[in-house]
Formats: sequence, structure tokens, C-alpha cells
Amino acid sequence: MKIILTTLNAKYIHTNLALRTIVGVCSKFTPVIREFTVNDNIDSIIAALHTEKADVIAFSCYIWNIEKTLYIAQSLKAVNPELKIILGGHEVSHDSCKILEEHSYIDFVISGEGEKSFPLLLDALSGEIALSDVSSLTYRKDGKILITERLSGGDINEYPFPYDESIREYKGKIIYYESSRGCPFNCSYCLSGDNRKVSFLDVDRVKRELLFFIENNVPLVKFVDRTFNADKKRALEIWKFIIENSKETCFHFELAGSLIDDDAIALLKTAPRGIIQFEIGVQSTNPETINAIGRNIEFEKIRENVKKLLQTDNIHIHLDLIAGLPYEGYESFGKSFNDVVSIRPHVLQLGFLKLLKGSKLRNEAEKYGYIYKEKAPYEVMENNFISFDELIKLKAIEELFERYYNSGDFSRTMDFLFEKTDSPFGIFETIYNYFEKNRLFERSLPLEFYYEVIPAIFEFEGICDYVRADRLTNKKAKLSYKNEKEFKEQCFEFLKKEKNLEKYLPEFVGMPARKIYPRLRFEKLFSEVYMYNVNQGLLKKIDKSDFWG
Repeated sequence: MKIILTTLNAKYIHTNLALRTIVGVCSKFTPVIREFTVNDNIDSIIAALHTEKADVIAFSCYIWNIEKTLYIAQSLKAVNPELKIILGGHEVSHDSCKILEEHSYIDFVISGEGEKSFPLLLDALSGEIALSDVSSLTYRKDGKILITERLSGGDINEYPFPYDESIREYKGKIIYYESSRGCPFNCSYCLSGDNRKVSFLDVDRVKRELLFFIENNVPLVKFVDRTFNADKKRALEIWKFIIENSKETCFHFELAGSLIDDDAIALLKTAPRGIIQFEIGVQSTNPETINAIGRNIEFEKIRENVKKLLQTDNIHIHLDLIAGLPYEGYESFGKSFNDVVSIRPHVLQLGFLKLLKGSKLRNEAEKYGYIYKEKAPYEVMENNFISFDELIKLKAIEELFERYYNSGDFSRTMDFLFEKTDSPFGIFETIYNYFEKNRLFERSLPLEFYYEVIPAIFEFEGICDYVRADRLTNKKAKLSYKNEKEFKEQCFEFLKKEKNLEKYLPEFVGMPARKIYPRLRFEKLFSEVYMYNVNQGLLKKIDKSDFWG
């Protein structure tokens, strides 16, 4: 019996942890993994899977791939009616009967965790046990759809490590790792805390497995633990191990910001730069919203903790907000935005609420007047507190925020603008109004335009210098001018002097000015002359006496 485990990842850089974990518990049958992306040609995917001549194909289903997955499954079944098709994953776990009712080409759905159920289903397909003996299974028998008893979460220590030396072949891809399953919280928009039970992997085993990633020079490992620091003592022990054994691998964690304490901050300050990054979900700072979604956070504590971590500048901090939550209207979201931006995280992701199948908030949709898209990803269109027009506007603001803040390409300009107002959200509303008025959202704009338009929107004295400084230090941006002849000649004179090279550019000592100049950018900023070293990414102010002689 040939078995294929497959999925459509959201991006090429992603890898699917679920498939690898399932393979680890199915050594008796040796399933083969075949991964694709939602951006791949769908006919090519169908052809590739059909060519495998498998007896069983199991799909890992998510909100981003369910529509294409069903199309692929239907096509494969049409040309091979004997093929058994299995679906698993959150996207099919909560309406498995409906899946079988509406899609006759699907044979089985496994709900919830599949490590125990999937091997049993393969035993049943081999004739060793009855389908009724397979837990968490939805299937057909004599024209009826039947569901077996659903298993609660198991102990993840029972499952083998899902990676081996083949990990070296995953160049340029993100590796996902699970050291705990479940969540102690029960946020109404999420599914991770369904039973509020958390299964932790033994710490000594975690250390061995993290060392495997480090020794194999994996660039990025993302922990899928929903609240990594739910057990603070355990989190400290793992971070300490990473810090002591770090090389090139960066580890990404999702944290509860209010659970960070002084011991954690003291330890994390000792981490080498670039080996740890955090994602912290704030979601909202509106107390009524926080209470409605069952989220236990203390924003002031999060603000204080994150600011302390940012001071050391060794850990990348990513914060999250969600638009569309109960009681979070447009103005309220703007306040939440301002509260979080005041922390100055490296990245602030503005997400939009999706009413996931099985989530408490989806079941309470009528209570809050939710209208949401009927097909995946079930994104909210409006509710009693925010209109569709306002959410459309926030989508556009999010696009601008990604360009101007999260990219890091406009850091000096943003800092300057934020100092001019007590509402960073208002800054982005102003940019939005200009883009909307001039129909700029309808155009494909080059990077350089985003620099050039800022002084046209904001007429603050000195803003042009901040914009030019950002543009000067962005290797991707083309300069909008050529230095005037006199200034260019002075740049060459500066580079011809050995003492200047020794002071500012020791790596170029002995090299002629004509070869040095193309590697640098010179600009007059803030009534001074600045030089940007493209290779090193360094911006230096030149003493006037050195430049003008």
C-alpha cells in the first residue's frame, strides 16, 4: 500500500511539521511526503500526485489551502476512483460530517491530533482492524456518515523527533518545532486552548533536539508552541541552553508578554544578537475587548517588559494587533495602535480577525453582529462596532504601515514624524488620505516614490533631510539625483587624501579614488556632509575640516 502525505504550504520557505510528525509514527507503512505551495500551478500538482500511483493520499488542510485541496482531491478521484483520500487538520476537524456530505470524493476525515488515529486508519485500510476501531474518524458505511469517539490530546513525548540529516536539504526554508502542545489560555478567536491542557516535551529531550538544529546550521527554527513561556522556569532553562550553545541558528518564540519577568529579562540580555526573536500577541488594549475575548493580558506590564528587552537591541521583537474584535471600533483600534507603536517594536503586524471553525467567537457571531466571508479564510467584513468601509481603510493603512514602518527602510523619517504628533495612527491616516485622494493605491509604485512623496504630504521643516538619510542608506533605493559637479569633485578630493582614508575608510587605504567612489554615497544632510559605505551599511558624518579642507 503506497501512502502519500501532502499539503499546500502558504509559501515556498515553509515546511509542514504535521506531515513529518505523522511519518514518524507510521514507520510500519513508510508514507512519503510531497509538499507544494498554494502558488504552484494546480494542474502540475494534480499531475505530480497522480504520477505517484498511490493507494492513499492524505492532505493536511488549513484555511489558506482548503479550496485548492478539495479541487485537487476531486480531480485525483475522478481519474482513479479506487484512490482513498483522507483529510486532516484544523480546517476539517470541526465540520467533518459536512465535509463528507458535500464532497463525495473524500473518504475519511481525521479530527484533531492525528498521531494515534492515522496509523490506526492505515491498519483498517489494510484489513487488520475495523474502521469503527479508529478514533477521531469520520467515514461512510452503508450510505451513512459515522463518527468515532474523538481522542483528547495525548502526551507529545510519545512521538519521535520529526527531523533527520535530510534537514540539510531544506536550504532557505523555515523549520518548525514543537516543544509543547496546547495553551493554558482560551482566547475566543483561537483553537489552541480548546481544553486548556498543555503537554510539554521533556526539557532534556528539547535540548538534544535544539542542539541538532544548531549543529546542522539551520538558519531559522520557529517554535509552534502557542505560549512558550507558560511554564516560566522551563522557558528560562531552554533560553539559557540556547544562549550557551548558540552559533548561527535563530530561534523564534511566541510569548505571553505579561509573563515575562525580571529573571527572564536579565537572562535574555546576555543573548548574542540575532539568535532569539519573539512574537507577542497584544491584539488590543481596549479592556472591554480583552475581557470579551477571554484574553488575560496586562498591557502596561507588556509595555514595560518589551521596552526593557528593546533597550539591549539583541532580540527582534514582533508585536501583533487584530482588527475586528468585539468592542474594538475604528477609533478604539487607532488607540490600540498608538499604545503599541509607542513601544517601538521592530515589527507590528496588523492582522484582521478570521472566524475559524470551532472557535468560540465564530459560535458567538450573531451576538456581535458579525458578517464574515463564507469561504476560507473566513475574514470578518464587519460587526456591531466597525464597518466594512472602516476595515477596508484599515487594510490600506496596514499596507502603508508595512512599507513605511515594518520594512525598516524609513526608520529616521518615522521617528521624526512620531515626535511631531501624539498619534502615530494619525500619521498613517494622513498618508492614507493623500494616497486615496490621488488614487495612488491603484498604481504600481517604485520604492523611490515612497520617499519622494513624504515631503509632499508633510511640510515639517527638516523632513527632507530625514527622508534623504533613509534613502541614502537603503541599498535597494536608487538615488534621485547625481551629485553636482563641484560637490562630486570635492568627494574625489576627500578620497585622494591618505589621512582621510585612514580615519574614515581604512579598508580602502592604497586604493585610487575612482575605485572607491562607486562603493560610497555622499550626501549633504542636516547642514553636514555624510558618507554611506554601501558594503558595510554604515553612515558616517565627515568633519567639515576634513571634507572642505
